[in-house]
Amino acid sequence: MLKGKSVIELTDVRTNRKEIYEDENLITNAVPNLLRLNPSGLMYPIQTNNLTKFEDEIFPIATKCYGGILLFEDKLEEDPNKIFAPSDNQIIGYASNDVNSTDAPRRGSANLNESTHLENGYKFVWDFSTSQANGRISSLALTHYRAGRNFYGDEYGREACLRLNRLYKYSNKYDVLRAYLGLVEADLSNNVLISLYPRENKTLDIIKFKEPLSSVGLNDPINGYGNKTIEKVSVSLEEFFEEKYGWYYANFMDGKDGYWYGFNAKNTNNNVVLRRVKINKTDYSVTYNKWTLNNINLNRIGEYRSNDANYPFKMTASLMKNGYLYVMADSKKEVYKINANNPVDITKIDLGFKSDFEYGKYTYNYLYECGDYILGYDFIINSKDELIKNYGKNQFSGIGLDYIKTSLIPMGPFMIGYSSDEETLYKTLYLHTPYLGTINNLSSPILKTADKTMKITYTLTEEE
Repeated sequence: MLKGKSVIELTDVRTNRKEIYEDENLITNAVPNLLRLNPSGLMYPIQTNNLTKFEDEIFPIATKCYGGILLFEDKLEEDPNKIFAPSDNQIIGYASNDVNSTDAPRRGSANLNESTHLENGYKFVWDFSTSQANGRISSLALTHYRAGRNFYGDEYGREACLRLNRLYKYSNKYDVLRAYLGLVEADLSNNVLISLYPRENKTLDIIKFKEPLSSVGLNDPINGYGNKTIEKVSVSLEEFFEEKYGWYYANFMDGKDGYWYGFNAKNTNNNVVLRRVKINKTDYSVTYNKWTLNNINLNRIGEYRSNDANYPFKMTASLMKNGYLYVMADSKKEVYKINANNPVDITKIDLGFKSDFEYGKYTYNYLYECGDYILGYDFIINSKDELIKNYGKNQFSGIGLDYIKTSLIPMGPFMIGYSSDEETLYKTLYLHTPYLGTINNLSSPILKTADKTMKITYTLTEEE
């Protein structure tokens, strides 16, 4: 079993007075699950030209999987299965397994002279200057080395999602492509995906099908389509799709409250007409609403190809979280948070700049949920609806999520999603890097100020 211990040394640069704090930690299931789980078999070396080199990103375990450190303002819940910090616990500092060459105010540096292998483990040493990681620190956590560079993202970059593998398969079976691209929900314990995809006749296909997510069966293909339809139901959306073009400008999502939701929007002068459909997951009953929101214009919510004879296509530019629809304003300077069941309840989140609002390679996903955060191309929103601008120096302008058109399925420290390029389906596996590999709550909070440097020595050892 692993055992960890931290020693924090604060040094007042004016008086040279030192304060030393020592604490022990809890080892979480983040790294054991990283090494144990195999979502849809995507950890196997199939189509190796698309596979990240594990010797660069996972091994050695000490300096890669535990090679970064995160410092939080508040204590963390000491549960080995809670492997991501809530976004309302402010990040104070972080560091990776290298020397920080930037002037990022939160990022420290690995002390490469003092960090070393031990006979039964590893000793990490990080240094933070007087200008770095200032604030109240109540907890520490070892994390993946990439998360130690930027956490969920800062003005120097974002490496919160590391693509580990991507499999692709050509298919002219459009029903198969629709099933994957329409993903809204996953039942991991039963290896079932649930999909919603609109059809040319203004109906919505609700599809439940098998996919080897948590376990691979005897006859399940890895490089191919494992989907076996369990149930397929169509419901009429004639009223929802009152107007029809070559595309359905809409998005369908899981409300996580016993209902699926669909929204489409049409701007008219300074107002937007927002249509909502609410579908009961039990009996598939449908409720329609049509709302006019004054003094609001919205950017695209999403798109689906409405022509059944052509290859399926999906674009995602909005999401639902905690009962609210998050969607970009037409100006790209604000994000609107709209209560899915009460359109009077609207919050405008001011970005303070005009977002590029771009997407990644072979993908059309502009807005996605990663842990407790909402990530856009060049911004991040936490659970308090506070904005983190995610671009700036070092010519970092933003980053999308490659090969993803659907929502992401969280599975331990992994996330899995799907995309397509005409008649090619992509299955893509990401590592959600800012996991809590350890949880080290300090006996009492410490205050790091601009007149103090900080050294953190963290030993991780294997003991019987």
